[in-house]
Amino acid sequence: MRYSLGHWHGYFYEGEGIHWADESMTTIVLEPGDGEQDIRGKAWSCRRRFKVNGSWSKGENDIIQVEFKMSSFEAAYADPFCFNGRFDPERDALTGVWGMTEPEPSNSMNSMNSIGPMEFRRIPPHYLTAYPTIKGLTDDKPRALWNFAIAAVRNDIRRESWSWSYFSQRRDDRNTILSLAIRYYDFGTPLSDEEFDRMVTTAKRLTSADACFYESRSNYIRVHTWIHR
Repeated sequence: MRYSLGHWHGYFYEGEGIHWADESMTTIVLEPGDGEQDIRGKAWSCRRRFKVNGSWSKGENDIIQVEFKMSSFEAAYADPFCFNGRFDPERDALTGVWGMTEPEPSNSMNSMNSIGPMEFRRIPPHYLTAYPTIKGLTDDKPRALWNFAIAAVRNDIRRESWSWSYFSQRRDDRNTILSLAIRYYDFGTPLSDEEFDRMVTTAKRLTSADACFYESRSNYIRVHTWIHR
């Protein structure tokens, strides 16, 4: 079981294997819980930070089954995200399905409303932003992985050479998220279809650390803005 602990990075997917529009990359850190088969930890994404609680068990062919619940500390996001899947030692991945549970009456894994697949990898976050979706790998795996390799190398060159295009894109991404996310989730002029697509595309380029930081900045703006009702 120790191989399935530690840092993981991944995305929520819809049923077709495309990124769920309302979520950025998520990072989770799993560690042993109090019980022999308990696990716990923490997670973060554009939806702030979460506490993680779950368990593991050994299934057929000694495959490690893992399930956990990500509960936000914020009351505005009371419904937990749940994961039910397994550890894949060949791909070094946690793969399975995710969903939500209602706050009442039990909040248990058994009441999870499955939404789509979810996969966590140990790929560094700045590479994972360019990694193909589940649908992309299913449609044309060789081409998807080749495009990923090219994008990863280009990103390394831009970052390591301190390219202005790299830093200007980070600035633009931050400004996009701060301006559009507040209007989408909280208050302001409703987003047009073009603005919504731009917000979603930008969110998928972010690492989980950047997404969580920008959310904290959005929250600061939110709580210091007067709203006339």
